Amino acid sequence: MNILGKRKSLKWKIVRMLLFGWLFPFLILILGMIYLVFSMINDQIEKTIVVSTDKAVEICNMELQEMVRSSKTASYNSTIRDSYLQYKKDNDNVLYKKAIQNFLAQQYKYDSRILYSFLFFLEKPEEVFYTYNTYQDNNNGNQAYQRREFFKECVQEDVIEKSRNLDTGVILMEKQGHLYMVRNLVDSSFNPYAVLVMEFQCQDMFESLNSVWGIENCEIYIDNIPLFKKGIEEWFDESLILKPTKDSVYFNNRKEAFVYKVIQWERQQIAFVVELDSKSIIDETMILQYTFILALVFMLILIIVVFRFVHSKVNSPMTELIKGAREIALGNYGHQVQVENSSDEFEYLDKAFNTMSAELKYQFETIYEEQLALKDANIKALQSQINPHFLNNTLEIINWEARMNGNDKVSGMIEALATMLNATMNRKQRRFVVLSEELSYVDAYLYIISSRYGERFQVRREIDNSLLQVPVPMLIIQPIVENAVEHGVEEHKKGSVDIKIYGESDKLYIKVINDGILKESDKEKIHRLLGEGEDKLDESHISLGIRNVNRRLKIIYGEECGLTIESDEENRTVSTIIVKLSQENNKSQ
Repeated sequence: MNILGKRKSLKWKIVRMLLFGWLFPFLILILGMIYLVFSMINDQIEKTIVVSTDKAVEICNMELQEMVRSSKTASYNSTIRDSYLQYKKDNDNVLYKKAIQNFLAQQYKYDSRILYSFLFFLEKPEEVFYTYNTYQDNNNGNQAYQRREFFKECVQEDVIEKSRNLDTGVILMEKQGHLYMVRNLVDSSFNPYAVLVMEFQCQDMFESLNSVWGIENCEIYIDNIPLFKKGIEEWFDESLILKPTKDSVYFNNRKEAFVYKVIQWERQQIAFVVELDSKSIIDETMILQYTFILALVFMLILIIVVFRFVHSKVNSPMTELIKGAREIALGNYGHQVQVENSSDEFEYLDKAFNTMSAELKYQFETIYEEQLALKDANIKALQSQINPHFLNNTLEIINWEARMNGNDKVSGMIEALATMLNATMNRKQRRFVVLSEELSYVDAYLYIISSRYGERFQVRREIDNSLLQVPVPMLIIQPIVENAVEHGVEEHKKGSVDIKIYGESDKLYIKVINDGILKESDKEKIHRLLGEGEDKLDESHISLGIRNVNRRLKIIYGEECGLTIESDEENRTVSTIIVKLSQENNKSQ
């Protein structure tokens, strides 16, 4: 019987739903919204650019008017005129020059918008007084002198020519990229007797243009003559700047974009032209962001529709299967679910689940008895293990019997063995002990070894007693001492072991020195034991103890601590344990 032929497949229901219920309407709506959003954003960008340009030009105009008012000070203030008239009477050149220089310095030296100020009298044009702004121009005296000579040679003649028809007004003039403002100083009869020239610091004077939205470059035209000559005139139609404009004018042909405004200033026309970054303007349309928001809205609608569809066609039958799985997880093997007829897929899954559940119940009942028997065998094996506490109590009884019979040597060895057994059992589950207790385990081991070798075995100790209360990890010294005995004493049935303990900076050093000589094979074995290689199951218990000590120290204190084994100058074997001395060690005890 063909199960998958009675009803339409679930996946094709979902595909048709998404295709005709969401995708096609969504695409049509997106295209319309993109056109609308583009128009709105472009209008907003143009408005922002025009408004920011109007404000920037207004500030530039205010700065220029401020310079006009500043220049009037020299005309209305009688200092220059009186000094010049006094000079003509008494011919005191020193006082005359000093008075004029002081006046120029007081009025214009500290204005960041004025780079240089020049003044000369029409009767003596060869004598030019000047001052410069020390904050804006770091020129030394020689360079300032050169700038004055440039003014006299290249600028002054044009200034005199333009000042003849200037009367009491002001005029801007450009010379080799420098912007000057010219004003006549007149006497009480309004006859010019001197000329004041200010060279502007354009960066400060027109700084507000940098606030224009999307600015990339700018140019200033004075009576249709470019000031900076930045190349904007190559594509800018100069005929557009012949007439003053009320508002800023914005142009954008997708390849190039600029905005300009022309103002009437005194007797001249000044055009402010700002080249815009067209790429930034396109990027700022943010069309993708708006499209994305719209996509989210329609996706939300899709999710709601699909959710309802999935809930009725997928979630309900899936929930029934999940409940059945939970019943089996709780031990109700053989549980059966109701067969759903919503789709061929779920009907097949329901029937397969019921078949699997019945098979699982049969398999569980078949092997259950075998598992119970295996558990009983494991319990009996655990009960047959020897209790280590029983072994410790037995040693205490043997020790008591040895003392009763006066055999102190045997008693001492039993006590030493009991001490080592207590340490290895670690009933209190301690990670750290004080150094004195750790050394007691070493003493117990060495007592047993001394009883074995007698005078053929010697132990020398050099221990800083002030360190006996320092906490150290438990059982880190005894395995190293045991290795020293195994390596330096066992082979020749005699030898010595030196134990040196001292502190240095923030480290505790424990050195165990024996008479053994390290062979190449020994060094390779040490490298394997103390390296990062894989454990070897066939290593001896002493080798595993060395590896264990090194790894524990590095885990607790980091890579700077641990165990090293090497030869000294006398060809003896030196095992060094490095432990940190810090407050953290005390807290860890």
